[in-house]
Amino acid sequence: MRIGVFCPNWVGDAVMSIPFFNQLKQYNPESIIFAISKSWVAPIFYNHPAVDEIISFEKKDISSLRATKHSGLSLRSLDLDIFYLLSDSYRSAYIAKNSETSLRIGYQGQGRTRLLTKALIRPKEKIHRSNLYMNLLGGVKDLNISKNHSGIIITDEEKKWAKAELNKLKIDDPIAFFPFSIASSRSFTKINSLAILEKIDKNILIFGGKRDQFNSDLIKAESQNSKIYSLAGKYDLRQSMALISKCKGSIASDSGLGHISGNLGIPTVTLFGAGDSQITRPLGKRTSFIDKKVHCSPCLKNKCNNNKQPLLCLDQIKPEDPWEKLSKI
Repeated sequence: MRIGVFCPNWVGDAVMSIPFFNQLKQYNPESIIFAISKSWVAPIFYNHPAVDEIISFEKKDISSLRATKHSGLSLRSLDLDIFYLLSDSYRSAYIAKNSETSLRIGYQGQGRTRLLTKALIRPKEKIHRSNLYMNLLGGVKDLNISKNHSGIIITDEEKKWAKAELNKLKIDDPIAFFPFSIASSRSFTKINSLAILEKIDKNILIFGGKRDQFNSDLIKAESQNSKIYSLAGKYDLRQSMALISKCKGSIASDSGLGHISGNLGIPTVTLFGAGDSQITRPLGKRTSFIDKKVHCSPCLKNKCNNNKQPLLCLDQIKPEDPWEKLSKI
């Protein structure tokens, strides 16, 4: 059997889909499984033991209806028997439809139900997103996702590179710091970041994307902690993952890098802002989180709408709390 899986569109969600791939391979050990994804999340699945091939689309490949249709048509050569959609978008269903896969499974909504051959109703109860994905497989009940979450593989060559890179920077046993998120309502403010970092007497690596580089450099410049290194925007995702794998612990916003760290088995504490820890907390035996559950959370908004008390959810977290919790993992 040949099975295609359209992966989630964001790094954190892609990491949370790993239990789905693990379970899918367990159910179908002889099948060929294709991870079909946007290019920026494809690195999550490199070397994954349950993924036989990765098909990735660049932004231009799905930028218009015509381009999206062409991308779907290009998948016909895969001759898929089943196409699972972990993304809830109309675009992913349109791609699956044009792939001519006979069995297309996903959740209803966003006007795409008619494009699916098996459209499931989303569970009414609140469940972790990893279980939401696995629910598409059917029959998965009370599965301990904490024991089935692994799958990000850092190669020996990547580990060797990361070790050499840290040696070049003269950094030993660093703590990773992920203050940024795609949503401002989940990101630490500069004031939050500085307060937290002042409580940590360790080498600290600040990670983030290119768009975070200015703010990362600003945090380093304004901090009194001389052991801070700003790495945001200086490495690609796979390189960042390799460097994170060499860290002794991580303090994270509700972000993709926090999910990566937890999946790699690095002690990780995630600080929740607008997100819901019951749904999107990182998985892993060495993960923890802080969620103050203030009156306006979880709002699930990308921008804070609490004008009287902006980012109250994050401001209620004491600067010493993240390091104290991390020290106990």
